[in-house]
Amino acid sequence: MSSSTQKLEYDAAVGGRVALPSHVTTYHYAAVALQEIRTLVADCQETTQRSSKLIFQTLPKHMRRRAMSHHPKRLPRKYRQAHKSQMSKGGNQPVNSKRPSRRYRRRPKNLLREYVRRQRRHLWLETHIWHAKRFHMVDRWGYRLAFASCDKTYRACYRATTEHCLLQDISFYECLEIRGPLEQLRQGFARLTSPQCGLGVTARTFLSGRREGSVELFKENQYPLGALQRVSFMWRPREEQEKGEHHTLWLWLHPSGAQAILEQLISVFQLKSKKQQRLPLKEEGKKELLSKEEVKEEHLSGEKRSSKSSQKELRFWTQTKSFDFQPTYSNAEETIHLISLQRQFNRFRLTGPRAQRVLLASLRPHHQEEEDNYCQAALQLSSPAQLLSNLVMATQVVDPRLQRPKKRTKAEGKEQPKLSPEDLLLNQPANLPESPLWSQEARQRLAGSIMSTHTYNELRQQHSVVPGAPCAFEQQMQAMPVILIQRPGSQDPKYKRLAYGCGWDVIAPAGYGMALWLTLTMWGARPGGLRELDSVAREAGAELHLPDTIAGIQQAAASAEELRAAYFRMPPNKRSNYRKLAVVSPFIAPWKCLLRDWGATPATGSSFYVLRHRQQLEEIAECLRQRRALPQELLHQEALIQIQLRLISRGCVKSNALICLPTQDDHKQRWRQLKRNDQAPVCVEPLQPDLNEQQRKDLRQSHKLKLKRLRARRVREKRQLQEKATKRVYIRPAGTAHLVKAQLEEMSALWLPSDPREMRQSVRRQCSREVFGYVTLASFTFTEALVCAVGYVTAAGLQQLVGGELPNSKGTNSLKEPLMCLLRDPDSRDYRWASFQINLNVASPGL
Repeated sequence: MSSSTQKLEYDAAVGGRVALPSHVTTYHYAAVALQEIRTLVADCQETTQRSSKLIFQTLPKHMRRRAMSHHPKRLPRKYRQAHKSQMSKGGNQPVNSKRPSRRYRRRPKNLLREYVRRQRRHLWLETHIWHAKRFHMVDRWGYRLAFASCDKTYRACYRATTEHCLLQDISFYECLEIRGPLEQLRQGFARLTSPQCGLGVTARTFLSGRREGSVELFKENQYPLGALQRVSFMWRPREEQEKGEHHTLWLWLHPSGAQAILEQLISVFQLKSKKQQRLPLKEEGKKELLSKEEVKEEHLSGEKRSSKSSQKELRFWTQTKSFDFQPTYSNAEETIHLISLQRQFNRFRLTGPRAQRVLLASLRPHHQEEEDNYCQAALQLSSPAQLLSNLVMATQVVDPRLQRPKKRTKAEGKEQPKLSPEDLLLNQPANLPESPLWSQEARQRLAGSIMSTHTYNELRQQHSVVPGAPCAFEQQMQAMPVILIQRPGSQDPKYKRLAYGCGWDVIAPAGYGMALWLTLTMWGARPGGLRELDSVAREAGAELHLPDTIAGIQQAAASAEELRAAYFRMPPNKRSNYRKLAVVSPFIAPWKCLLRDWGATPATGSSFYVLRHRQQLEEIAECLRQRRALPQELLHQEALIQIQLRLISRGCVKSNALICLPTQDDHKQRWRQLKRNDQAPVCVEPLQPDLNEQQRKDLRQSHKLKLKRLRARRVREKRQLQEKATKRVYIRPAGTAHLVKAQLEEMSALWLPSDPREMRQSVRRQCSREVFGYVTLASFTFTEALVCAVGYVTAAGLQQLVGGELPNSKGTNSLKEPLMCLLRDPDSRDYRWASFQINLNVASPGL
C-alpha cells in the first residue's frame, strides 16, 4: 500500500510512475487493525470531557457496588488513582483511613474514652448501655433516654401494669436538697404554691418524713398564672431531740422545668452561688492559704500563681464546671442551703400489682431489724394499694448481685405477712423512713467502696467451689441502702378503675443502678421507656404535663413543628386542605384565642391557666350533674377545665381535635340514629371555599418560570465563556436559596391559616359548630375498651352547653345520662358524639 504522504494522481496503468502491489501483507494489516481496536477500547474506558460517567460507573453491572463511590479499595487496582482524582475534583475526598479493629475499640481504656466522647452533648443514665442495645433512644432534656423497646411490647407493657410489673428508669428526675429553719421554708414556699391546690410542702402529714407529697409550683406570687410543674418532695425524719435544728427537704423535679424552678428558689430565698468566694490576701512574705477552688483551678491550668496577684487586695476564684458536681447555694445569713444532687441517685419506677413480689424477691434485708421486718411484711401484701398512700420506707439490703436468679424467673408470692394490714397502717416503726442516703458522707463512702462487677466475678471464680453456691467473701460486701416509696394509683373509682397505676419507686445510691436494674428484670419486671410513662398516664385518664406548664408548652411546640414539617413534605395533592375543612389551627391548640372569643369582655387573651381549685371543680361538676347554670364566680375568663372524653360511637380521635357544642338538630338526629342503630356521624361539616387556591397555582407557575429564566441566563453565560475559554467551563451556581425559602413561606401562608399566636379570626366560630375546647391527648384505652381522650374546655362553653341541652323524648331532662359534646378531627369533616366528665384530681393525679 502507498503511504498517506504520496499523493500521485496516476499510477502505472495509466502511464504514471507508481506501481500498485498485486497482494496485501496479512500481518501488517492485522497489526494496524489491532492498534485501532486498542485505541477504541481505551477511548471507551477513559472518561473524557464529553462523558458523564464516573470510573466506578463504567464497570460491568455485576462488579458495581454503591460503596465504591466512597471506598476506592473496592475498585480494581488499575482504576483507583483515576477514581480518587475524580472524587477530589467534585469536592468529595474518598475515605482512606482504615477503621480500627474491633479488638482495639473494645479495649477498656478506648471504650471508656469513646463513651466519654459520646456524652459531651447528652448525659447518660447508668442503665444506658443496657437500653441502647434493646430500645430506641431519643434526646430529651439534655439526656439520652430510652423511648420504646425495639420489640412490639405496647400491649405487653399494658398487661404488665394491670397484672404483672412494669419497670422504668426515671433517674433523669433531678433532686434538690434544701436545708433551713422550718418557718423560713414555710414562708418561702407559700409564695410559690397555693393552698387551693391541695396540701402544701410544710403540711403536718409530710413533716414526719413517712409520706411523700406532691405540690404544684408557680412563679413567685403569680398563682393561678405562671405554672411551672408538679414536683414531688419528702422530708428527712427527725428525732425528738432534734426539734431545734434545721429541716432537710428533697425536691424531685422533671428536667424540663428544673432550671426555672431553681431560679425561682434562688430568688425567693435570696440565695447566692458558693462557687465564687471572696478571699482576702495575706501580707507579702507570708504563705497564703489556698481554698479548694484554688487548688482545683490550679490543678486544671497547671500554672503557678504570679507574683503580681499578691499585690491585689482582693481576688475572686471561680470553680470550673468540671468540678462543679454539686452546685451549692446559700443566703447571706447562712441559714438556707440549697444543693443540687443531680446524678446522685438512681430512681426506678415499678408499676403493677406484682411490683411488691418483684421487690420482695430482689431485696433481701442485710440485718433483720424492726424496720426490716416491717418492710418485708409490707411487701408480702397482694397489692401496693393496701398500704398507706405515698408511704416512705427505708431499709438496707444485700448487694443486688447476690439476689439475682440464674435465669429470668417470675417472682411468686411467699408466706402470708406476720402483720395484718391494720397493723401495717397503724403500727409503724419510728425510724422507718430514716436512711443513710440523706448523708453526703455516707453517699460518698458507698460510691467509693462498691465492688466492681469484674472484681466480683474474679472472686467468684477463685472462691466458688460449687457453681451458684454462696461464697464467704460475699458476706463482707457492703450493704445497699434503698428508699421505697408507695404510689397509690387512681383514687376515684367513678373517674378511672380504682388503684390503676399503683406501684413503688425505688431510690438507690449512685453506682448500683445497673446491678439493681438487672436483678429486677431477672425477677420478671418488664422494662419500659418514655412511651410507657405517657401510656400509663393516658390509661389513668390524666396528663403528665399540663398545657400551661413549661413542659407542656415545650411539648406542644415541638409536636406542632414536627406535624407542620411532615405536612409540607407531602405533595400538594396529598395534603389536607384545612381551609376547606374550616380548621383554623390544625397542629396546635390556640388556647389564648379560644379564651378571647369566649370572654364576656373583649380581652386580648394574653394568658391562660388550667383550673386546679378542687372546691371550684367540684362545684362545676355538681352544676353539670344537676343541669343548672354555673354561678358567675365560676366563669373564669382565663381558665381551662380539664375533662376526660369517651367516644360513644365508632370512630377515632386524634390530638388537636375540636370539642364543639351540639345544636338542637344534632340532638334530634341522635335519637333517630339510636332507633335505627345507626353508627354514622351525627353531621358532616360542609366544604368551605378556598379563596387562595387559584393564587397558589399562579404563584407556583410564576415561581417555576422564574427559576427557568434564571437557569437559561446561567446557561447563556456559560456558552459565552466557552467560546473564549481554553479550559473547561462550569455553570455558575444557582444562588436561588433565598427565592425558594421565600416561596415556601408564602405558599405556607396560603396553604395554612395564619399563625395562631397572631390569629385575628374567630376560633370559636371557625366551623358550623361552635368550638369551646381542644383535645390534647387521645388514643384507644384498654382499661375502658373505648377511644378516650383528655381535653380542655372553657367555663363559658360549659355554661352554654348546659343551657342549650335539649330534653329527651319524654320531655324531661335526663340526670342519669352524662353530658355529651361533639368531636371532630382536624383532618376530618365528621362530627361524633362523646361523653365527658370533669377531672377533679388535676392538682394531685396520684401517679
